[in-house]
Amino acid sequence: QLMAKLAEALQEAASLADQDEKAFGSGCSAVLSRIKRGMSEVRKAPELLDKEVPADCGAWLFLLRVASERPAFAKQAWETAAVLLGSGAWTGTFALLEDKQRLGLTKVGARDAKLGANLLLRLLSAGAAEIDDLFTEAQTSSLEPALCQMVLEGLGAEDFPNAVAEATLTNPIGVALRERAAATPLTGSHEEKRRVVGAGGRKAFSKGDDLPVYVCEGISGSHQNMEIKKGL
Repeated sequence: QLMAKLAEALQEAASLADQDEKAFGSGCSAVLSRIKRGMSEVRKAPELLDKEVPADCGAWLFLLRVASERPAFAKQAWETAAVLLGSGAWTGTFALLEDKQRLGLTKVGARDAKLGANLLLRLLSAGAAEIDDLFTEAQTSSLEPALCQMVLEGLGAEDFPNAVAEATLTNPIGVALRERAAATPLTGSHEEKRRVVGAGGRKAFSKGDDLPVYVCEGISGSHQNMEIKKGL
């Protein structure tokens, strides 16, 4: 029954994919909520996806439109795509699509780098897309470095298809991907920063830095002003 509800939600998504902006906007959120509930059930029993949820190109078009036109829901579109790609039938229908770059992986930030990298690697390894289907060489300069590094790590994994990895890395986009990954080390991009506000204004501090200490010397005046001095 739960898979039937997911199938219905994906069918409704397919019907919304080519609707005008008003119709798409009014129905998008509700359909995504229903799909999200269904995805949580698929994760518990992935084999049911192939058995009970027919693959539909229209549903993929809906997800591509969400990812490209609704930034607030892009992460859910990527998460849904990652689950659907666990099905051979759904992977096969994605491979038939045009405009795969609408999946919007150029928008992946540091927080979602792992999700984006896993999705990209899954598409490549399954033959559902090639690297230049998903973004252009020019777009690699704005990709999240952590995403690039995780993709390169995945391409070098023992269980990743060698032929696909070689084709990707020798592609001009793959070369640009390596350059982007090397430009900003992973440790630098993820190093935690804390904002400390004091007499000198705002400054970013790293974990290993000594933080300045400010102490309250008392409260005075009719406006109850706090007298703050920098401590030792």
